[in-house]
Amino acid sequence: MGVPAVDWLAVAPSLLPAGGAVVVLAVDAVLGRGRAPRVLGGIGVASLLAGLVTLVPLASGTRRTFCAAAGSCGWVASHLSFALQLVVLVSALVTLLLALADLRTGWPDVDRTARPLAELLVLVLTATAGAAALAAARDLATFTVALETASLPLVGLVALRRDSRGAEAGVKLLLTAVLSFGLLTLGVALLYASTGSLYLGAPVSEQLGDLAVVHGLGLALVVAGAAFKLSLVPFHLWTPDTYAGAPLPVAAFLSTVSKAAGLTAVVVVLAVGAPERSTVWAAPVGVLAVLTMTVGNLVALRQDGAVRLLAWSTVAQAGWVLLPLAGAVGHGRVPGAVSASVAYLLAYVTATVTAFAVVARTARVHRDGERHRLTAYAGLWREQPALALVLAFALVCLAGLPPGVMGLVAKVVAIVPVVGAEAWWLVGFAVVNVVLGVAVYLRWAVQVFSPRVDGEVVPEAPPTPLSARLALSLAAAGCVALSVLPEGLIGLLAGAPLH
Repeated sequence: MGVPAVDWLAVAPSLLPAGGAVVVLAVDAVLGRGRAPRVLGGIGVASLLAGLVTLVPLASGTRRTFCAAAGSCGWVASHLSFALQLVVLVSALVTLLLALADLRTGWPDVDRTARPLAELLVLVLTATAGAAALAAARDLATFTVALETASLPLVGLVALRRDSRGAEAGVKLLLTAVLSFGLLTLGVALLYASTGSLYLGAPVSEQLGDLAVVHGLGLALVVAGAAFKLSLVPFHLWTPDTYAGAPLPVAAFLSTVSKAAGLTAVVVVLAVGAPERSTVWAAPVGVLAVLTMTVGNLVALRQDGAVRLLAWSTVAQAGWVLLPLAGAVGHGRVPGAVSASVAYLLAYVTATVTAFAVVARTARVHRDGERHRLTAYAGLWREQPALALVLAFALVCLAGLPPGVMGLVAKVVAIVPVVGAEAWWLVGFAVVNVVLGVAVYLRWAVQVFSPRVDGEVVPEAPPTPLSARLALSLAAAGCVALSVLPEGLIGLLAGAPLH
């Protein structure tokens, strides 16, 4: 039997970042450590841009590869995978630009040739390749490898600074990753044992019989493993300390690319792998969603630091990302629920990476120990009005308030599937959390327009690297574009097949 042909275009969005990581390692080894930072940075950015370019022909239609004789395929490039890969690659590009700027200006005590540029690029590109592959994975083996490829490099990224806080954050994330992997692999084993197939997407209900309970337990364990990546309550405890101990661009990467990978894992295993069992998994998903958004918002209200507030915001927003799937009661409702989740993910990622870009910028302005506290943003409107407007706009988008139309539309889109399923208790919790979220983000926005304390000295802002300006511009442009043209958010996956 011959070897099946590989559709290289279908795998290109994942293959190109992985290839970029290999090229970075080779160039760094040949030229010497830290000898060509612009070359290495250019390779990293170019590989992500190339991945984005290959998405263009994948925007419509479905391409399959790694297919078995029976017709089941291990890799499907569909409109669903296109949307998820778009979120992953754009988020990775913006956070990589922030990281390049941070390496250039944020390590004054480390010689330039000793800064871990190659390590940063390899880890970011590898994690991005895994997250992109996860969106197209349609068999359990590819799914498991892709999810762990997206997760394990994060441990190295968090501990990149090699100080005590980074080491502590890295250890916490490593322990979380090990536990997550254990749950995931056990769940995958149970899914295979109950269905007898590695492939996702084939009808399973009629095959299960007495093994339905085993299959349900397998789904629960896989979702629990993915819940660690998504920071769902009660699997979220690693999040605030890890974000606070990681470099800011890495925290931004965790909030965007890692969360996209977590949602992708949940969507692939539930909506793609077992849509006909949505009546079984929709209610538990709803409980996870409301518990996550409520705990995240309540704890975020008590935070005084910008990074920790964003960490708990990530927890709360993960609940919103998951909420539409709770409305997928019945096979016919699943595609619409998935569309709503991915649309909300896009809005959340865009606003969050914008907020992180501003925090990274102001962290270089306010050099005192208070630079990450919310009070450090008082007077920002007078000192840097453009930066203040960008931050305020990102915050109102996260809150779902005008003029942040993107956030408002995203919340409506997220609630619609739940209303359609007549899950009114979920709607009630969602409305309460809208109010809590407004309080969380307006606390910070008010500081931006408050006067600075009299007598406090504001150090002069150093020149901002080009990569940081590009990152901030791209993120802010995304917020504005999705607010001016929210129909693009609504129609992101309209009518898109899951397979």
